[in-house]
Amino acid sequence: MQLSPRKGDGIPVKLKTTIAALMMTATMAVAPLTVANADSFVNKVLTGAAGIYGVKLIAGPLNSFLDNLLLTNHIANQGKTKVVPILQTGTGTYVGAAQVSGPAYAVDRVQAVGSLAFEWNHNVWRGSVLIPIDSLNPLKGFKRVYGVGVDAVINAKL
Repeated sequence: MQLSPRKGDGIPVKLKTTIAALMMTATMAVAPLTVANADSFVNKVLTGAAGIYGVKLIAGPLNSFLDNLLLTNHIANQGKTKVVPILQTGTGTYVGAAQVSGPAYAVDRVQAVGSLAFEWNHNVWRGSVLIPIDSLNPLKGFKRVYGVGVDAVINAKL
């Protein structure tokens, strides 16, 4: 594990990972409260914000882990990669992350991956449409980032 600070933020990666783990634990501890009061918009917003912050804290180490996993299995990416939060719509509340890859100019524009969950044919089929987007707040508008693929999806159910 890297103990030196990441370039630009001055916070050691080990400290970021510890904080992210504590945030995820705290978020999961309050999940029953969120489920008990599923109509509470505030709970959903706070859970989502904590999830996005947690993903951003562990994005660097998670990206390195995924890059090494692909390299070890002889299927490494040839373009730039980065891990971003998943903004999911549909049933349930999830904290998620996705690794995106592609040309550096396009990957640098990606802020999140939008996920639209769907069910079809009387719930026989279900799936997700994954779209790299240029905003963490799709309510304010976003654009799809073309030329970028989603390599990995990591979800933690709350």
